[in-house]
Amino acid sequence: MYTNKLKTLFKNTNKCLSLYRFSLPLQKPINFNGHQLTRRQGLWLVKQTATGDYSIGEIAPLPGFSHETLEDCEDYLLALLHNSTITKQQIETLQTLPSVQFAIHCLLQQIPWQTLPSLDQQSIALFQGKPADIIQRYKVLNNPNVAKLKVGRLTVQKEVQLIKALIKVNPKIRFRLDANQQWDKQTYVFFLKNINAQHIDYIEEPTQSMADNIRVAQRYESRLGLDESLLTAVTLPIDSSIKALVLKPTLIGDPDRINDLLIHAQQYNLQVTISACFESPIALNQLRALAQHWQQQTQFNIALGLDTQQAFTEDIQHRIISTRAQLKAYLKKAKRLW
Repeated sequence: MYTNKLKTLFKNTNKCLSLYRFSLPLQKPINFNGHQLTRRQGLWLVKQTATGDYSIGEIAPLPGFSHETLEDCEDYLLALLHNSTITKQQIETLQTLPSVQFAIHCLLQQIPWQTLPSLDQQSIALFQGKPADIIQRYKVLNNPNVAKLKVGRLTVQKEVQLIKALIKVNPKIRFRLDANQQWDKQTYVFFLKNINAQHIDYIEEPTQSMADNIRVAQRYESRLGLDESLLTAVTLPIDSSIKALVLKPTLIGDPDRINDLLIHAQQYNLQVTISACFESPIALNQLRALAQHWQQQTQFNIALGLDTQQAFTEDIQHRIISTRAQLKAYLKKAKRLW
């Protein structure tokens, strides 16, 4: 991946690169596949040019989903920064660190970190937490017709009640449900028996078994979205029940892999959503810029699933980063490692 550019980037690194470790507080603890987080931690690899311009890449593996740890990434980057030459082994190791791959891609391609106006892309609001809070926020957002809802966190009975309550608020609502493989087959079947399929746009990864997911979806005429499978599957299943790919660029990492997935979606006429993993406002800006670029490049409608900034404390929720001064002020709050 960009071997020559990578070697150039880390040559004489003390002149242009810096590395920061950040820790941003969440408004409420969030459970990520058995890992409860109160703060979102990560690294910023920053390049400053002689003219004072900045390029930046964010490294933020997500506990419970990423195979690499933040410590793995930090050790790897510090080793690169301390040595002016890159070994073949270090290049091979990069392939095992998707979050670092994503950051280096953003850095080399100078993906904008500024808050930019959005193009005409559908943005899907994310709802998670206590049922009463979800219903209140749904109403505050003026009852959107499409909503993404995390499921598999409460009992399936309570989640069915919540969804029926939201349907009562807006009978036209359609859900993009994200189960993160937390259901078993029986729970998945119970859910589909109790919720009218007309209100389900698709369900992301209901169980850990792709075969069960497809068989049950076919039986109940429901549709599926692929999410976690995109991180591990060498080849993707092809079935009429599969409706969408939910791409998490910060977890996939490899830009060639992302390009292959976009081609696959075009070939099989699948919906595509670019989805966030509770990154900082800097990386969210870059994900938005990348989604716009991919939409223009492919002439393919790409939805945005980037509504995660609201999970942070209020000062971060409303943070806009549009100027060098704002970026520098943000970096000053992080711990500089290099």
